[in-house]
Amino acid sequence: MQKDRFRNGDVAEGVVSDFGMSGEGIVKFGAYPVFVPFAVVGETVRIRIVHAKKDYAFGELIEVLISSKDRIKPRCRYFGRCGGCDLQHLSAPMQEEIKRLHLQRTLQKAGIDVTVPEVFKGAEWAYRNKLALPFGSLGKHGKVVLGFYEKKSHWVVPAKSCPLHGEWADKLIAAVSAWANENGLRAYDEKTGKGLLRHLVARNISTLAVVLVINGDTVPHLSNLVRKLDEHFRDYTVYVSPNKEKTNVIMGSGVKLVHGKESAQNLGAFSAVVSPVSFLQINDEVRDKIYGDVCAALDGFEGDIVELYSGVGLLTAEIALRLPSASVTSVEIVPEAVLDAANLMKKLSLDNRVTAVCDDALCFMQRLCADESPRAVVLDPPRKGCDASVLEGIVSTGFRKVVYVSCNPATLARDLRFLLDRGYVLQSVRGYDMFPQTMHVETMVVLRRI
Repeated sequence: MQKDRFRNGDVAEGVVSDFGMSGEGIVKFGAYPVFVPFAVVGETVRIRIVHAKKDYAFGELIEVLISSKDRIKPRCRYFGRCGGCDLQHLSAPMQEEIKRLHLQRTLQKAGIDVTVPEVFKGAEWAYRNKLALPFGSLGKHGKVVLGFYEKKSHWVVPAKSCPLHGEWADKLIAAVSAWANENGLRAYDEKTGKGLLRHLVARNISTLAVVLVINGDTVPHLSNLVRKLDEHFRDYTVYVSPNKEKTNVIMGSGVKLVHGKESAQNLGAFSAVVSPVSFLQINDEVRDKIYGDVCAALDGFEGDIVELYSGVGLLTAEIALRLPSASVTSVEIVPEAVLDAANLMKKLSLDNRVTAVCDDALCFMQRLCADESPRAVVLDPPRKGCDASVLEGIVSTGFRKVVYVSCNPATLARDLRFLLDRGYVLQSVRGYDMFPQTMHVETMVVLRRI
């Protein structure tokens, strides 16, 4: 079938020749690519065109005519409807290779000639320490459900379990759902702005922290929720986060502890109390590997170290413990996270060598001046990467070494290109499977100044 004959609804057969940026299969008809979710390289498939454009199209998988040896049965009953996972239909080796190639190709497209080695992986299942689920309504009586958003929508797919989280999440979903329905509560409706319950957010490390995000100020029947949770959990806290704004942002401006007592979480080499609003990596095993590799990249470095986007200071503490002669300045814009970091440094007796600064990374860099002392900078920015002015500040200040941890290959490639064009050379690159069963890949790169 020629590309000029494709229309929405057309059915075609072809061979999957490659994977796309989101893990979908690519079927080519001449030079015309069709992107097909859940199709696997090497398979012969029958597809239906759902969105035809001039130079490419999106299709849906109707039937696998010849299957790949790397196709497996998904573990989760909601896979394909829930938007949380992309790759459960693929074997673990194929998932790792897709991520390695995705990272390598993204860097190469930016003119960075690099071969990415094997991606580090940890546990494939029950690896997530954090759960964030929207509340939704089901049926004409508005039964409250918890679930995941359907891919590319805000329609809640009800879910009773998630194999990425483990049994603790299944018990929590059941307890909170039962409490909401037994007490006549209602889920928030984005269209009308009515309803109380917006999101359930929880973090389970050594203890369980539960946050109810609500369209209001207080949670009714809280004692009934506590009784439900007591059936499944011994050590937990409950917080409320009011969010009455019409926004897609999950959390409100703050949280209030309404049940239990805050306690220290086991964070690998040490323990610390962490605010529910503070960012933590959701995969403990892979986080520990990345942080260890960051410290290894700084071993032997003599001079001041600056860490931007430092969060609650976990990596900061690892660096300071590993490099006992280093002075570290950690910079983070979230006040709660900076307070957590400062308390952690004091607890670990590192406050004489570590300064936790509450500031925007750009503003902080603008105040730094170039000098003769050797410096290293550690970057762990959000998905949007670093502001160009932050990168310019790194260049003008004269940092000798840059260690960059990224959760987005596209913005990483952009930022690396900036630094490579201004006097830095790439020493190493490594990928990490922080989010098995999804297309996300974490990366650490090390650069030095020429």
